[in-house]
Amino acid sequence: MKKSNRFLKSIWRKNDKMKKSSRFLNLFVQTGIVIGMLAGVALLVSILLVQMPVVSDFFARESKPEIYAILSGIIATLCILGGEFIAVTLFCMMRTLESDPFVQKNVTALKRMGFIALAIALLGLSTLLLHPVPLAVIAALPVAMCGLFSLVLSRVFAQAVAYKLENDLTV
Repeated sequence: MKKSNRFLKSIWRKNDKMKKSSRFLNLFVQTGIVIGMLAGVALLVSILLVQMPVVSDFFARESKPEIYAILSGIIATLCILGGEFIAVTLFCMMRTLESDPFVQKNVTALKRMGFIALAIALLGLSTLLLHPVPLAVIAALPVAMCGLFSLVLSRVFAQAVAYKLENDLTV
């Protein structure tokens, strides 16, 4: 009897350690998301206040119309706002890890994040029409891959939600 009690206590201790490390990791990721969001806001302010006059001057020297500078500013703003939306959505999803992450709300969130990431990748590629820079392609590819990964993960979560609902009904 004593051996089984010691065994159960050791399992509970291991489970507590895992929960503590999981909470730490969750807090670490949430902190990283918040820092990234603040950096995104700072980048947006920098682009609109500091970089846009430089971009406008660049296109003027290239003998391109002013609309090119305006479009590049709009594209940059939309990309950053899309990234901010993804960060907020991811932050909200992280809060469900403590209870039950396999809910329909997270499936929808993953789908939205996937489509937003693909839209950001397309916007990044659209800058090639304004001024061909190979870095736009290099930057757009990982964002597109993240979008596709998010869409696939949304399907996995949808299956998990369906299995969970089915099991809840059988109990």
